Amino acid sequence: MSDHGERLAALLDREELFDLVRRERFARDQRLFDVMRDCFHDDAYVRTTWYDGHGGEAYVEATKKWMARTGNSKHWVFPAYARVEGDRATVESPAKIFNRTTVEGVEVDFHAYCRFFSRAVREDGRWKLMSFEVLLERDELRPVYAGEALPVDLAQLAELRPSYRFLAWIQSTRGVKVSQDLLGDDRRAELDAFHQGETAWLTGEG
Repeated sequence: MSDHGERLAALLDREELFDLVRRERFARDQRLFDVMRDCFHDDAYVRTTWYDGHGGEAYVEATKKWMARTGNSKHWVFPAYARVEGDRATVESPAKIFNRTTVEGVEVDFHAYCRFFSRAVREDGRWKLMSFEVLLERDELRPVYAGEALPVDLAQLAELRPSYRFLAWIQSTRGVKVSQDLLGDDRRAELDAFHQGETAWLTGEG
């Protein structure tokens, strides 16, 4: 293949991967569950604040139930970094999760800043997500009506990870105990080890 052909092939892979990660989150938010399911490999691994398991179908079905119970948070996704080695790839995307909910009678807006990280594999000429993980950066919580007091326990918040303390607190109001061992920018050594492992998988060394 000529240099020009290699560059075009690399660009096509990049655009297909970026489209894949954008399409999956859009489909999730708009309840297009068939489209969402089609983005995942059958053996995909997914870890979020409320879900940890294998199987694309299982995650989509769990998402349906979760959204019926908690409402519909939204996601903005900005794919930025794709690496491709043959029929394997990884994609990392800056992202924002936002949700409006009511806690103890107070309407609040919640925003989480993070990165979505996925492995992808190409089968029969199509890329599929082989994993989906959230790398957490920071979050924020504010009342919808300025000046209204937030119904939070500051002492409880102080015990939570700074990269996702409000997210963990919001989930606790929904009956979900969030692990304090998720990947986040406040634990760089763990994050670096994660990326090293993903690079090993990408290159076939792990």
